[in-house]
Amino acid sequence: MKREWNEAVITKVALAVYVEPNAGKHIHKNRLFHGFVLNEENSIKDYCFSDGRVMRTGGGDLFYLPKHSSYYVKTIERGGCYAINFDAEMDDEPFTVKLRNTDALQKSFKAACGEWRSRNPACGAAAMRALYDAIYHLQKEQERDYMPGDRESLIAPAVEAIERDFTDCGLTVARLAAICAMSEVYFRKIFMHRFGVSPKEYLIRKRMEYAKQLIASGQLALSDIAVLCGYGEPCHFSREFKKRFGVSPNHYQ
Repeated sequence: MKREWNEAVITKVALAVYVEPNAGKHIHKNRLFHGFVLNEENSIKDYCFSDGRVMRTGGGDLFYLPKHSSYYVKTIERGGCYAINFDAEMDDEPFTVKLRNTDALQKSFKAACGEWRSRNPACGAAAMRALYDAIYHLQKEQERDYMPGDRESLIAPAVEAIERDFTDCGLTVARLAAICAMSEVYFRKIFMHRFGVSPKEYLIRKRMEYAKQLIASGQLALSDIAVLCGYGEPCHFSREFKKRFGVSPNHYQ
């Protein structure tokens, strides 16, 4: 990925669309436009280019497809994606960026695709905004790539603690900061810079992903799952789960 994206000038938006799982074209020859693709969380695809390169994109990845590129798409895990095609005074090789937090960008892409589908007069502006939001996130990721390694190493003990003990209900941000021998404010700042989300949010996401696995097993009561995921109160666990997945744990499949 070139650092010149901060100087990219988008001259035309050609399309903004949500592609349903297992839908859309699988073979593309000589693309007419540049494109950004934002995958949903459960989507994994291989892009096999005419020059022999194979690039895998996963959930939450932002993927750039150059104008005039030729490739076919192989689905590994079914999932939808948001795609915006455009013209720009810019060229680059295809690249994928693993975003630390896709919530804001996904909201922007979703809004752009909705406006485009309705043919609202503002659809072009909405899509243009989403594209520049994507470029903004690319720049932020580049900045993080240049973050001094010694600063990241300062929070390594906390990251290890989360990976090892995320089900411990006593694992708090204060405790994580103490493990790293720094103030909570400074700890949050470095953690946000590294992962794009707060340490609390990172911890909750780990617990929720584990909860989905336990629910899928079908072997445990909801109260037991809550405890195993670090929640003393099942109602607290249920609220957090529904907030993130739109359904209660009892109705999750």
